[in-house]
Amino acid sequence: MRIIAFNKDEYIVMAMFEAENRQATIGKIEEILPFIQKDAELVKIVTGTIEKMKRMPDEQFAQLDLEPYRQGDEDE
Repeated sequence: MRIIAFNKDEYIVMAMFEAENRQATIGKIEEILPFIQKDAELVKIVTGTIEKMKRMPDEQFAQLDLEPYRQGDEDE
């Protein structure tokens, strides 16, 4: 099994929209695409994340620790 590598920005995107599984998370991320079309850099990050997630095994997604990438915690 080939492990798909993600960068920090991609981990943040996954953490922001994490759902019960890989497919549901991809779906939630895809929902934001119409709202970010004017930001080319953000579109590139988000679409890159989606493409990588589509290639990653469910087992790899299940093992991800996205907690360090969550933004906006109350105590920050």
